[in-house]
Amino acid sequence: MKASATAVALLFGVGLGVAAPQAKAEPPAMDGVYLYADDDGGKGTWTVSTTCSPSCVAHVTTAQGGSFDAPLIDGQYVNSRTIPDGLNCPLYVMGDFLFDGGYHPVSIVQWWDPATLSGEVHFTPYTKVDIPHVPPNCYIVDHHQLFTLTKVG
Repeated sequence: MKASATAVALLFGVGLGVAAPQAKAEPPAMDGVYLYADDDGGKGTWTVSTTCSPSCVAHVTTAQGGSFDAPLIDGQYVNSRTIPDGLNCPLYVMGDFLFDGGYHPVSIVQWWDPATLSGEVHFTPYTKVDIPHVPPNCYIVDHHQLFTLTKVG
C-alpha cells in the first residue's frame, strides 16, 4: 500500500503551509517562601501561592503582615498598590519648634519574572495633593530599585 505525501502531510498537519499548533508554556510555579533582596540591601520574606484559573495570579504575603495580588501579564507578575506608611520622615525643625515627620503613603508599581526571579519596583508619592504635607526634608531618594527573589522553602 502506497501512501501519498499529501495524505501523510494532511494527516499529521505538516507541510503544505499548515502550521502545527503552538504549545503554550506554563509559567513556573511560584508556590513557596522566598527571600526578597533589593539592590539597596533591604531584605524581607515573601510567602507566595499561585492560582491559574483561567489566568495566573501570585498571592503574596510579606513577613511584615502585608499582602497583595499580582496577575501574570506578558510573562511577568505585576502589582500596583499603595503602602500607607511607606515613607518614614525624620523629625524636623521649623522656627523654634520640633515636628515629627511622620509616615506618609507611597504608591508603587512592582513586577518580576517568575523564571529568573528578578524584578523592579518604582516608588512615587501617593498623589500630588500629599506632597505639601510631607516635611521639607523628607522625600523619596531612590525612585527605582531592582530586586531578586530566592526560594528558601
